[in-house]
Amino acid sequence: MAPGPARYDAAGVGENVMRFGRILMGAGVVVCAAAAFYGYAYYKYAQRHAAPDIVAVPAPAASPMPVSAPAAATRAPSTRTLYDKCVRGSFPTLDDAEQRNADCSRAIQSRELTPDELALARLIRGSARMALGDKQLGGDDYSDALRRYDSMFDSRNPDALNLFRRAVAEDALGNTDKALELYSEAIRLDPRSTLAFLGRGILLASRKRTYERAIEDLDKVLVLEPDNVLALIRRGAAFGELGETGRGLVDLDRAIALAPSSSQAYFYRGLIHSRRNETAAALSDYDAAVQRGPRNVDALTSRAAIHSLDGKLDLAIQDLDAAIAVDNRNPNVFFNRGYARFAKAEYQKAITDYTSGIDLDENFGLAYNNRCLTRAIVGQDLLRALADCDVALRLMPLNLDVRDTRGFIYLKLGDPALALNEYNAALEKDPNRATALFGRGLARIRSGDIRGGEGDQAAARTINPEIDQQFAVYGLN
Repeated sequence: MAPGPARYDAAGVGENVMRFGRILMGAGVVVCAAAAFYGYAYYKYAQRHAAPDIVAVPAPAASPMPVSAPAAATRAPSTRTLYDKCVRGSFPTLDDAEQRNADCSRAIQSRELTPDELALARLIRGSARMALGDKQLGGDDYSDALRRYDSMFDSRNPDALNLFRRAVAEDALGNTDKALELYSEAIRLDPRSTLAFLGRGILLASRKRTYERAIEDLDKVLVLEPDNVLALIRRGAAFGELGETGRGLVDLDRAIALAPSSSQAYFYRGLIHSRRNETAAALSDYDAAVQRGPRNVDALTSRAAIHSLDGKLDLAIQDLDAAIAVDNRNPNVFFNRGYARFAKAEYQKAITDYTSGIDLDENFGLAYNNRCLTRAIVGQDLLRALADCDVALRLMPLNLDVRDTRGFIYLKLGDPALALNEYNAALEKDPNRATALFGRGLARIRSGDIRGGEGDQAAARTINPEIDQQFAVYGLN
């Protein structure tokens, strides 16, 4: 198997171009999921004094920042309506985020909201902006809301709902440990808080990757609220991560039955079908996810992965263009488009995309590896290509694709001894790796060991009969 670029899909880890690839899930799912709770918090607990389920919620008169009666009485009806449209119902989705952002902005600009309402409006607008791909302004909203909740927090009389909202803001800002602490404290104060269990469960799954613990929290949510769609979606996804795909499908099928318009439910079910190599079913689910959520970057990216595997590269690029239009700060999407462009032999465009991915994530090892390979194929600057490979090896010392690519570079540079070292390192880990066997064969032949080199090449052909043609594409035979 000739060297090829690693690729991503939403189901797992990067792999070589000639294999069935799987991609790492984009961060957008984590952000949108974390942002979800503010809408649910308002829906279940519309105002602080209307929250009898929460332990230690102060009476209205004891609110740390009470609203004066005249201000409440003179509030313009339009502001009340905008605020309700901003925060009521479920959290902002990919479909309604733009409208929720506008409603929240107008309510905030009215300067007629109470301190508590203003904090919640900023939180909701933050989640809407995150869903729209505006991480900078979304983060600003979360930070402002967190400052406001901190100012209202009374350590002598803690409020579970306040703790919960602070936890979600910390989670959305990437302060995982602090968020986990706050969720747990909210649960201690209110052992029946489905919101806090849901938030902690999603954090454990998406940030900590501790799926068993996440499932325990999501189980508690579903005992209290058997039809909680978000809990079903996230538990189904967690089961999928653990390889319990049957249980995952049961949860996701139920979520879709309860919420047939949920883009995320179809997306996660598509991931499980991908893991089961049920490509047609996965594609159908990704189609449904995109139809219901045209701005669902993860569904677009995963559908593009299937199109790439099917050789439908123009369709893949079309999906990835749409994903970048929604979120141009997602390195994985640029990486995947680079993969598709590489497959079309549009090498300069592929290099540009890999560079964009690296600019967004300086530790993106696979992007360095792919840019190294692509630069080597173009042949304009092999030393820059090798520098990319050096970074890739530092970031991913156990990745055999990097070893293959470095060996390929050294062959192009005319240094078979160094190429031999790379291929030997790969074969120590995987003695039946056709790419490394064929590459080592070339290195041996060029070093004068004709018999040994031909033996390696024969072994590689036994594993992969097309190995000669694949290396010839890259100018090596």
